[in-house]
Amino acid sequence: MQPISIQQDAIFIADSHHHSLYNNVLDDFLTSLLKSKKRQIFFMGDIFDFLVGEVSRSITDNQKTLEILKKLSLKHELHYFEGNHDFSLQNLPFFKNIHYYPLAKQPICFLFNQQKAYLAHGDIFLNWHYHFYAHLIRNHFILTFLNCFNSILYPKILSYLQNKNKIKYNYPKDFINNRIRKYQKKLGIHSDSYIIEGHFHLGEIAKLDSINYIGLPLFTCKKTYFIVESNNYSLSFKTKEF
Repeated sequence: MQPISIQQDAIFIADSHHHSLYNNVLDDFLTSLLKSKKRQIFFMGDIFDFLVGEVSRSITDNQKTLEILKKLSLKHELHYFEGNHDFSLQNLPFFKNIHYYPLAKQPICFLFNQQKAYLAHGDIFLNWHYHFYAHLIRNHFILTFLNCFNSILYPKILSYLQNKNKIKYNYPKDFINNRIRKYQKKLGIHSDSYIIEGHFHLGEIAKLDSINYIGLPLFTCKKTYFIVESNNYSLSFKTKEF
């Protein structure tokens, strides 16, 4: 199958960590997009701070936002990448008209500037501890247990996540280069390719071995996102603020 091309005016948003109980910026942003012309919108994971298809309360709490997302999908071309805070959503009726990519299938290859672009939330190619954790939190029995005792466990999870979101991460200087090398090692990607991912809250564009790396910004605090613009007959990413 031919990869989908990323179009001009496409929007990339990652890590908004939205929850109706304590973060309502996302609703306003999505509502504003309902008024724009048809375009591609890439939701690059952790859009919700805690939204799991098998945990009913997380769906109920975020139903207003999910309804807006559903309306967006009827007008725009939506691509939703599963994150480590929002997963197992493919069977929800709100996602019926949304291209949904679970963690196991990431990265997904698109085309950008006639070159291959590898898109992912970002929590891939990490150590075995994280991969074990990522598999564990998606376990059906664990999620069923959480759903049964959500009156006790659910508030504790939200409290933990709220505090965790305040942590600032300091990455080593060669962090981005190491991310590019991991993609090279795992996928054997070629020069002039693109890597586009969130998760790390970087908000940076870099290049190594002629491979372009786009580390998407954290939407939660600064409300920043990337938009694709035409520049000298080619496409480029520009930072925007809502």
